Amino acid sequence: MLKKLFLMLLLPASVLLASGFSIYEQSARATGMASAVIARADDPSAIFYNPAGISALQGWQLNTGTTLIQPEFGFTGPTNMDSRYFTRAQKGSFFPSTFYLTYQIKPGLTVGVGLYSPFGLASEWGTDSQPWVGRLLATKTELTSFAVNPVIAYRLGDNLSLALGFSVLQANVTMEKDIYFAPRMLYGHSRLEAGALGTGFNLGIQYTLFGRLHLGAQYRSGTNLKFENGDAYFSFPQTTDAIINQEIASLFPAKTKGSAELNLPASYGLGIAFDFTKNLSFELDYLVQAWSSYDELKITFKDPVAGQTESVNPRHYQDSYSIRFGLEYRMENNFTVRAGYCWDQHAVPDEYVEPGLPESDRHNYTLGLGYRIHRVSIDLAYHLLLQDDREVSNTVHNFDGKYTGLANLYGLSVGYSF
Repeated sequence: MLKKLFLMLLLPASVLLASGFSIYEQSARATGMASAVIARADDPSAIFYNPAGISALQGWQLNTGTTLIQPEFGFTGPTNMDSRYFTRAQKGSFFPSTFYLTYQIKPGLTVGVGLYSPFGLASEWGTDSQPWVGRLLATKTELTSFAVNPVIAYRLGDNLSLALGFSVLQANVTMEKDIYFAPRMLYGHSRLEAGALGTGFNLGIQYTLFGRLHLGAQYRSGTNLKFENGDAYFSFPQTTDAIINQEIASLFPAKTKGSAELNLPASYGLGIAFDFTKNLSFELDYLVQAWSSYDELKITFKDPVAGQTESVNPRHYQDSYSIRFGLEYRMENNFTVRAGYCWDQHAVPDEYVEPGLPESDRHNYTLGLGYRIHRVSIDLAYHLLLQDDREVSNTVHNFDGKYTGLANLYGLSVGYSF
């Protein structure tokens, strides 16, 4: 019984890793084309998408921006209780932001640095006054990340560009859920907080054929995160029975330390673009995220929790891929219009889907508008994410039902060259 209770405490940790919560919207210009820019990334945000694209940038180039993300998720079930009962997650707004700066040392040799948030998540279910049916799995989850990514790019002749970058990633996570202590029929609450620092690298290449056909490839390494000495809090309401209070305190320390090691996935992508005219361009990208690196989660507590100090939990995530299409039309009056579509595959097998990670295949529709005047550029984007309804059964935590979701994203980027 105690071992089962301990395993339930750790389930929300899975939200750390999922293709659905990696953030690929790292500039408004790219977002307007469903981020299909691997072959033609040619502004400072190429530091993220394909650093080879900065090799032709002249002088100093700066680009900064943010994306407003407004997700909506819901759950119907669980089927073993009421297959028609619907719960809507609490709504929220999130603003992952970016900053890119490049400098051309000499013609063909450019350096740059990018600051961005490659992973992020915030979800909340139920309230203190109105607990939701899945509160023993997750009530609130938040993941923030911040990466610093310096790069160097070199252009060989008129057609070939190569690039190499190094990244440092800081990640912080908070996970909350309720606990049910069956022997005394009491509900409590747990909160886990941890931070970690990891490093990685990225590579990029672009090649142009016949002046109109553009090819690109990029690779981003995985990042190992060691969450050491995180804080774990456990609380139960005091009862009028001192023996019961002492029993709970012996099983659930008010505060202890916890550690875990996780591997964020490597990713790689290929892109091909074609200029139909001097004003109209099309690109097709294929991107893979190697989530199979997340095979298990092992957490070690400094003090016993529910009689256990260590747990190994299988995850068995799968590599996922996305296919992206983007169009850009450059008008004669300094305006540019963009559109795109992306199909994004889920990474979590059915049996491991849970409220902290309500992931499914996704359809992404995007529109963008750009304007340039002298040295200043302004880009706007709208991104509608529609997630396929996902009905799961035989889950490892016996929480079967149907997950639904969508999100609205609004991007803004401002660039300046000097």
